Amino acid sequence: MKTFLQIKKLHLKQILNEKLEELLKEDGDTNFVSIILIMVIVIAIAVIFKDQLTAAVQNVFGQLTEFIGG
Repeated sequence: MKTFLQIKKLHLKQILNEKLEELLKEDGDTNFVSIILIMVIVIAIAVIFKDQLTAAVQNVFGQLTEFIGG
C-alpha cells in the first residue's frame, strides 16, 4: 500500500512541476491582460455597490471607534 501512495505522490509531484514550468515560461502578456480584466471587474463592482460599501466601511469604523473607547 505504501508503494502505491509513494508512486502516486511522485506522479502528482511531476505533474505539479510540469504545470509550474508552463506557468513560468509564459510571456506575461496573458497575465497582464488578466490583471487588467480583474481590475476592471473590481472597479465595476465598487461603482455598482458604492453606497453599500461606504455604509459597511462606516459601520466597521464606527464599531472600531466604540471598541477603542473613542
